[in-house]
Order: sequence, then C-alpha cells, then structure tokens
Amino acid sequence: MPRHLEKINVLRGVAILLVFSYHSLLVIFGPYEIVDFSPSWVWIDFGRYSLSRILLGMTPWGMGAQGVTLFLVISGFLIHWGFLKSGASFRLSEFFNKRFWRIYPPYLVAVLVFSLSLGTGGAFSLLTHLTLTHNFFDRTFTTINPSFWSLALEMQLYLLYPAFLLLRRWLGIGKATASVGTLTLLTIVIEVIVRPRTMAWWLSPLNLWFVWVAGAYFGEQFFYGKRIFTRGPAYLVGFFALLSLSTVTVVYPLLGRVLFSLFFICLLDWYLHRPASALTVAGRALFNATARVGLYSYSIYLFHQPFLHRAITFLSFGQTHKAVLGLVVVVVFALMFVIAHFTYYWLEVPSINWGQRLYARWQQPQPAAHPAPEA
Repeated sequence: MPRHLEKINVLRGVAILLVFSYHSLLVIFGPYEIVDFSPSWVWIDFGRYSLSRILLGMTPWGMGAQGVTLFLVISGFLIHWGFLKSGASFRLSEFFNKRFWRIYPPYLVAVLVFSLSLGTGGAFSLLTHLTLTHNFFDRTFTTINPSFWSLALEMQLYLLYPAFLLLRRWLGIGKATASVGTLTLLTIVIEVIVRPRTMAWWLSPLNLWFVWVAGAYFGEQFFYGKRIFTRGPAYLVGFFALLSLSTVTVVYPLLGRVLFSLFFICLLDWYLHRPASALTVAGRALFNATARVGLYSYSIYLFHQPFLHRAITFLSFGQTHKAVLGLVVVVVFALMFVIAHFTYYWLEVPSINWGQRLYARWQQPQPAAHPAPEA
C-alpha cells in the first residue's frame, strides 16, 4: 500500500474515534452542545451554562461530530485523486458500480439487523432507508440507526460528483470549487433568514457539498504536486484553537463544518507531505493500530449505533461516575473493534470482490453470433 494511503487510514481511524467519542459523550452527559445564542445572537449566554459544559464542547472529542466532516473531506480527496490517477475518462457505470458494492450491501445488512432487533420506525422509514433518502425527512432522519444520515448524504454527494466534474471542465478546479462554496454560503444565508430549524435542512447535500468538494480540490492539488499549506504544525494548532473558541459563538453552528473542512485539507497537506521518519516502537505500534481502526472504520460506523447506549449502560452496572463510564467506553470500543474485524472481512471485502467480478463479466464483449449453416 502506498505510504500516503496508509496515512489516510490513520486519519480515517482518527475520524471514527472522534465520532465514537462524540456519541459516547452524548450517552454520558446527555445533549451537552450549546446552540442557544440568545439574547446576543452572537455569543452564548455564559451565565446559563457551567464552565465544565462549555469546556467539554471545546475539546476535540466534544467536537467529535466533525469526524463526519473529516470523513467527507477524505472521501472527496480519494475519489477525485483516484480518478485523476487512473488517467481514464470518467465512466458513470464503473464509478457507481464501485460505490454501490463498497457501500450498499454491508449497509443493507446493518439496516436488516437493526430493523429486526429494534424496529423500522414504520414502512416509510424503511423505504427511505432502503433508497438512502431518509436524510431528506426529519421524521426518518434518525430512525433505525441515528448515524445513517451521513451515509445517505455520502451517496448523494457521489451523485453530485459528475456535476462537479462538468463544472471543473467548464471553469477549472479553482472556480468550480469556489462556485460550490458560494452555493453553500447561500444556503447558510437562507438558514439565517428563514431559520427552518430542521436537521434535514442543516445537514442537506447542498449545505455540505463544499466539504466534500474541498477534499476533491485538495486531491487535484496533491496529484499535481501543488502545496496548499506550507506552514509548520504550530499554525495547525493555532487554527484548531480558533475553531475551538468558535464553539461559544454563532460561527460554529453556521460555518463550523466549512471551516473544519479548510482545517482538514491543511492538515492533510501537512501530514501527507511529511517526510517519512523512523518511528519509535511505541510510535509505530500507535500508527499501525490507528490505521487498523481506520481500515475497519466503515464497519465500526455501521454497527456501533444504536446499541452504544445500551452497551455502556449494561457494562457500567449502574455506575454513574464519569471515570468509570469512560473506562466502559474503552471496553465497548474494543468489543466494537472485534466485531468490525469480522464484518470487514465477511461483509465489506466480499462485497467489493463480488462487484468487481460482476462488472468485469458485464464488461466482457459478447461473442459474435455465427450465421446458421445453410440447409
């Protein structure tokens, strides 16, 4: 595996750890994120919230929902970089065949598991989940599995990729990315004016298209050897510190994912261009372990919800001390890692292989029909 793809797996591991931590904190602390900015409409009301709650929301794990943002940036990077690396013209059938077999069969198994064990939320909920459109409706947004909204979003962003390639052909990569960014800003302005207050609107494909496209933009720069971020890691730390401070302002709910996507492409540029250096034994072990978590990240994503709450409650034996619950979260993640190991090799890998074989067979030229011999 190329070195930079190993590093991508490490970042995938970081992303799923952020998401898992975020969901675990919701179990331990309840809804801790602060989204009430009245009466100033700019800052939170510091007098209404405890300092510990404010600081929790400013930590990396407190902002763990941005793990989804990192996943989207990585997805855009890999899809577009892979397309450029192939040197071939874009083929819809090949692109969607790969995406379908990579994503849908394991997802279908997860939908069936949770539908049979916990219920579907109704026929409409099941139908929208099977068609990956449940994120368009507030009443189905979190049914079956509350994490699945981002998978539906991912598939819809795949559908938008050909449109982005057309924009890129007409305008160039820079202007195409800027156009998508302008569209995202317009949707945010509509949010401010109309204030629909629905998850289906806040987390819609148009609202998050730029996040994915930012990754694609970096993928093109990386392919042609162009740097985006040439500063040292201290600047990344400063950037992250500013993002942490933004959680107490209205900037975070409105522009948080956009700003984090910019931070993540800077992080990617710095990390992927870092020269390979000899790691200590402990460093190499941590690198490999995180890369393995990243390899299993899709299976962890599929199956860690919605049993996480039940698993933490069951294994804590009624304990409510936060340190005890933190240790339980580690145990639950270890169990989830073991499950993901098997689902990766039993579901993900066979699905990819089946898709490759079926597509190769479908692409094989059919033998020409021979005329029947004359009587």
